Amino acid sequence: MGGHSWQECPPPGKGRTTLAVLFLLLLGLLAGRASAAQTGIVDEVVDGDTLRVRTAGSAEAVTVRLIGIDAPERSHPSLGKEFFSDEAAAHLASLCRGKTVRLEEDTEETDKYDRLLRYVFLPPPDGRLLNEEMLGAGMARAYTQFPFSRKAAFLAAEGRARREGKGLWKDGGMAEARWLAAGNAAPVEVYPSGGRTFVLAHKGLAKAGVERGDLPKEIEGILRFRGELSDTEFASKARDRGFRPIDPSKTGSAGSESPGRRALTPAPAIGGAVVPWEEAHRHQGEEIVVEGTIVRTHRAEKVIYLNFHPNWKRYLTLVIHVKDLPLFPTEPEKAYRGRRIRVRGEVKLYKDRPEMVVRDPANIIVVP
Repeated sequence: MGGHSWQECPPPGKGRTTLAVLFLLLLGLLAGRASAAQTGIVDEVVDGDTLRVRTAGSAEAVTVRLIGIDAPERSHPSLGKEFFSDEAAAHLASLCRGKTVRLEEDTEETDKYDRLLRYVFLPPPDGRLLNEEMLGAGMARAYTQFPFSRKAAFLAAEGRARREGKGLWKDGGMAEARWLAAGNAAPVEVYPSGGRTFVLAHKGLAKAGVERGDLPKEIEGILRFRGELSDTEFASKARDRGFRPIDPSKTGSAGSESPGRRALTPAPAIGGAVVPWEEAHRHQGEEIVVEGTIVRTHRAEKVIYLNFHPNWKRYLTLVIHVKDLPLFPTEPEKAYRGRRIRVRGEVKLYKDRPEMVVRDPANIIVVP
């Protein structure tokens, strides 16, 4: 009889049947995994880690965020334009724009902005992984806040770029330091003060009595407020955080501007009362008039975006569809950038962000 029970000895032929079933199941799993890989044509490079890809069967291009990397952004909602952002976007575009690429997923399908999270491969015979290629060229940093399967390889690629002084790591990082010091970012000044504490100064505001261990948190906090908020909201939030005007006699600056709703002013060229652009989100579904300076513009495949603040996720975005461009000045993204404008339209929310579509150039004027 030996040492085996009957449960361990299948009848003749049953073992082969079981193996065949397992083999078919394995083939099914492999086929399912293969079918999960998508291909598509790269329509647009948004920045060094984000693409617009038109996949088979899709009416519109989808936004794809490259897994495991963080490239400098050309229009970061908090920081504005970041060092080496144009170079990173240009490098990625040179590799893939207009090409058919293969998209491969990892543990997560999308991020919190509903962008597809993917590894992106160039077509054969090249076959390079764009995520890793950007790291190796010094065009991005490894983004390890969330787990992904290629983490070790990506960190190794970034390490090589650092050692070789490529891209972001040129001159040991001093290239970025010089770019920032040249006026491309508003500095936070740190002064030693009595009691082994420090004073922080930024944009006409100061906070006294900061402990050494609190310096990173306070610096990050005031810079985040400055980047994310309008002047009115910034003044209120900075005051709550303990920052005060260095010279209280000065008015009209970010440090002394009173918070709250601004008084409405008449708009003779476009009839109606002006609503502060910072508060447009309060008027969803209403037709209003807003006035302000366009500080950021972006041309996508089908639309042009005009923004009153770099934080386009929080504040009003004006949208001009490409099909309406013949009615507007040539290259409106250049014509309106840096200009103070007054515009009328209906406020709508798109993915929780306030937008105003402008279809008639009569509804947008440059204020002298």
